[in-house]
Amino acid sequence: MRGLILIACLLFSVEVFAQHKELANLCQIFHLPDGKDTTTFIVFGNKDDLKQKKPLFLFRQGSQPMPIIHQYKDGFYMPVSPFRFRDFKDKYHFVMISKPGVRLVADSVYLDQYQKAMRNGDTSEVFVSKKYLKNNYREKYVQQCDQVIDFLVKQSWVDSKKVVFCGGSEGFTVGADLVANRNKHITHAILFSGNPERRFENIIYRLRQDAKSGIMTVKEAQEEIDKLYEVWKDICRNPESVEKSFGDTYRAWYSFSIRNLDNLLKIQIPLYVTYGTEDGEIAANMDMLPIEFEIAGKRNLTFKSYPNYNHQFFELKKNPSGEIIDKIYQGDAVAAEWIKWLER
Repeated sequence: MRGLILIACLLFSVEVFAQHKELANLCQIFHLPDGKDTTTFIVFGNKDDLKQKKPLFLFRQGSQPMPIIHQYKDGFYMPVSPFRFRDFKDKYHFVMISKPGVRLVADSVYLDQYQKAMRNGDTSEVFVSKKYLKNNYREKYVQQCDQVIDFLVKQSWVDSKKVVFCGGSEGFTVGADLVANRNKHITHAILFSGNPERRFENIIYRLRQDAKSGIMTVKEAQEEIDKLYEVWKDICRNPESVEKSFGDTYRAWYSFSIRNLDNLLKIQIPLYVTYGTEDGEIAANMDMLPIEFEIAGKRNLTFKSYPNYNHQFFELKKNPSGEIIDKIYQGDAVAAEWIKWLER
């Protein structure tokens, strides 16, 4: 069961950025007071970039407590994104928010250990801090994004006529809530690799697929699903608990298991939703999204599916037996289509 939970919590981690010897040449770091705490975020580019008035593009990463800046030898770059900001930095101010309780910058030794820990289900405090667990829920991330956007649209170097939110995986859920219910400055939303339904459903769906593919019997799958129903009952009875966990805290499970479709249908601004058909966690539900929008009489959805692409926009190459023999990263091409859509 541990493996199933980790699959549901995958994030984008593709190291595609050129190094900068000075951190100030890669990004500018901001800190905003947040009660007794601080919200830390970065704007991609050097100080001269902040002299240019450009639209805002806030990218919200997926799950897991991963640092957003990698210090490698004598340089810095950003591994937590599905595409290279630098290709479009003349068009937008790109922004990312650091998660509470997660270091902003990490070296290669830490990141190697971190990735190994995540694969093995190691949640020791050096990788998953108590502060992160306390703040790892949808409402907190929505509040952070709202705070940062409200601050940035007041800056002279931000063109507030175009404010873009882009989020994938966990960021899909954050964005749907933020755009539908919170921030009115956002003019365009791009959501990808998410689930219109509830996060907890992903585990049940995966078990059904495992039974169909012969990984387990139908009876074994049903036994596991019956156990999940009991877990969900306990989560709903302890929705804010960070002491009780099921691979993630009960608070995170409950918070991120809202029905995203309800928020998606409330969004009034132009909305671009995209996903890969080989994304085993969400593909089946995503296929129904255009139908739901038509039933509701909504005309603001642009919908794009990518055959044979997975959760992280790798194109999967298979042999005649259906086995994966190669993966080709296509995230940059996908993002280029987002930018074209924004220009239209």
